[in-house]
Amino acid sequence: MVNENTVHNRSFKIRKLSYTRRMDFNFLSPKKEEAHTETAVYQESKAATLAVSHYNEEHSKDRYAIIIRWTLRIGVFLIPLLALPWTTSLLEINKQLALVAVAGIGLLSWLLSLVSTGRLAWRGSPFDKGVLAIFGATIIATIFSMSRYNSLFGLPNDVASALLTITACSIIYFLIVNTSENEGLELVDALKLSLTIALAYGLLQIVGVSLLKGLWSAAASRAFNTVGSINALGVVAAASLPFFIRKENSWRSYMNIAASAAALAILVILNWWVLWVVTIADMVALIMAESVGRGNLSLSKFIAPMTIIVIGSFLMVINLNVVAVKKNLPIEVGPSFNLSFQVAKGALKESLVTGYGPTGFSMAFDKYGANSLANSTLSSTKFFQSTSAFATALVNGGLVMLLALAALAWGLAESIRYYIRHARAIRPEGTAALAVLAALIVAFFLYPFNVSLTFLAFALLGLVSVTLWKGTKRVIDIENNVALSLSSSLGFIGGLIVVLIGVYFSVSNYIADARYAQALVASSRESAAEHMAEAINWNGHSDEYYRQGSQLTLGLLSEELAKKADPTDTERTTRIQNYMVSAINLARRAIEQGPREMMNWDNLGQVYQSLIGLVEGVEALAEESYLKAAELRPGDPAFHNKIGNVYLVRAQLLRQQGGATPNTQQIAEALDRSEKSFQKAIDISNNFGLAIYNLGIVYDAQGKLANAIRQLEKIAPYNANQPNLKFELGLLYYRNGDKDKALGMFQNVLVLQPEFSNARWYLSLLYEEKGDISNAIDQLRKILAVEVNKDNETVLTRLHQLEQGKPTQPKGVDQKPL
Repeated sequence: MVNENTVHNRSFKIRKLSYTRRMDFNFLSPKKEEAHTETAVYQESKAATLAVSHYNEEHSKDRYAIIIRWTLRIGVFLIPLLALPWTTSLLEINKQLALVAVAGIGLLSWLLSLVSTGRLAWRGSPFDKGVLAIFGATIIATIFSMSRYNSLFGLPNDVASALLTITACSIIYFLIVNTSENEGLELVDALKLSLTIALAYGLLQIVGVSLLKGLWSAAASRAFNTVGSINALGVVAAASLPFFIRKENSWRSYMNIAASAAALAILVILNWWVLWVVTIADMVALIMAESVGRGNLSLSKFIAPMTIIVIGSFLMVINLNVVAVKKNLPIEVGPSFNLSFQVAKGALKESLVTGYGPTGFSMAFDKYGANSLANSTLSSTKFFQSTSAFATALVNGGLVMLLALAALAWGLAESIRYYIRHARAIRPEGTAALAVLAALIVAFFLYPFNVSLTFLAFALLGLVSVTLWKGTKRVIDIENNVALSLSSSLGFIGGLIVVLIGVYFSVSNYIADARYAQALVASSRESAAEHMAEAINWNGHSDEYYRQGSQLTLGLLSEELAKKADPTDTERTTRIQNYMVSAINLARRAIEQGPREMMNWDNLGQVYQSLIGLVEGVEALAEESYLKAAELRPGDPAFHNKIGNVYLVRAQLLRQQGGATPNTQQIAEALDRSEKSFQKAIDISNNFGLAIYNLGIVYDAQGKLANAIRQLEKIAPYNANQPNLKFELGLLYYRNGDKDKALGMFQNVLVLQPEFSNARWYLSLLYEEKGDISNAIDQLRKILAVEVNKDNETVLTRLHQLEQGKPTQPKGVDQKPL
């Protein structure tokens, strides 16, 4: 294709011919003029082709072009396989840094090549507009994000949707499209080899053969693989099949057999309907692509894809469960499709144009999805992505992202139209790439995308573009065009700045995360504090670091308070004050970085709650923080339960501090507020066992034994294996005069835990009250038979009294002497 205005070459210049349409007479007859025009256009086209050919020949020898080609090959091979043990995430953060490195090196080399040669080679593709639209939509959504820094660089649980990741993938796409030669076959080979290794290694891990468990502990898990979760590996297995089920010569045939076998084995073991839908989609796409526009097509080519379709459909229907293998694999939990789109609907109502911003799904889920989990065991679970990458994109990008996806869909439609017209000219690798891309598009609506899947999607867009539009490269001489020359110079400067900034922050964040990972596994709190301080110094914008730092400081405070006071240590009070102030300040810094993040307010509430008894008036501050967290996650009963605990602890402290004359009015007020908070938690989730139990404790403290018993009776059937709960209920029965129920409950406790000495103590009291002295003595002797109780004076004294026939007078039914 010829540039609309001019095609240049170092050795010659060809300008587009123009003809005057208004003429009073013709020097040539119409037929001759037509022939002359056709000849001119043919010569122009031939010259343009020669220019591109000449440029390609020179470009292939250019050192910058060589750097780009090898960078892309290494990146395409490495990213699906990369896993390193130095960060909190073995995969995502490392893969993001690799993406930035590949994109940065590639972009700088391309700009240097542009400046050094003075020529711009560009291959147009309908996907260009879609990729640029997604990139632009991500920028806009990041600018208006509710957590801008996280949108820029990502969260440990969601790196794929971050602007940095999308930027790197977009650059890699354009590098693949505009610098690849030979229709990108070298990149296809690199990608296929990488996927083969990833699938084979993942399969070995699933069946219990761990090749790298000696390098780091995580590699010993059967769920570990280099792609992501087990189901993410299944998506890769399903989508990549078109690459491997065709016949090839040389070493590629062995690679195809190994990869196909590994992929199918993974799909059979996991046997999840989503994976089979993706598999069937790419097999159907492959069959249709092979059938379009090709004559004399042998049906034998369709045996493999049709067989896979039949196997997948059959296994979905019978729901085969390979228990021997799957029982050792973790279950991946995510919001349902209905809940995912319910969250998307709520987020779009609040912020239609730009959504919550990249990585914002977790905040949107807190607000619009948590209430659906209120009466389940997942009521406090936080989800960082939806079950559908499409729903996540809607939440993160709003209307602008939807329009960007529509632009990409238009590019896909144009590609399919072009393929139908030129199917015979497309190589088999291109057909396979198109089928893989179709599978990834289906997966986009059915499964969340991590960095590996996002990279594969952009890489496949590039490879399909190279295959379909291999002959559309244009070469533009920018040295003779002032505007283009100036633009290229400014572009080089801007590109260099962008690369340097991206690399700087990526490396800083990476080092910070590595220090944070060291803090999490440190052997002492002092060592952890040092690593945490380093992490914050490298990355002062992560609210997670500040949250964990505040909790770590509370741990140091607890250690300091637990130490025996030394009169000669004059700095102890200062250290305690510093720990308290630091914990509060760190928690507040987390809120400054993420004011819309529920976990930051929850953490501040926990900090204040931990200082009850040390700092006057923190109860109100803790309640305020928890209420803000409840506002951001309205369906979670845990926050009201925590508020109830705040005032329950206050009541207990007031009772302890008051001694013989406690302030009964303040205690009653604290218990009343505690009761209301626990009741509100139960109203949100009527089977929230912890709040029900705590409410029973409040009723007990208020002297409402019947109400306390009713609360514990609600949860006892669901906690039949909890001896402590049964003991507490038995004690309430005993104090309320229900001696027979108390006797049965204490006996149940001893069935679960025969050495539960306090249960035997009260059982002995009950036997004594019933006049069964022999059994009362027997229970006491069994208590003394336990090594830690053999010298207990209280038990020995009472045993001696019973053996002498004297009635015992225990100090009180609340006493637990053991």
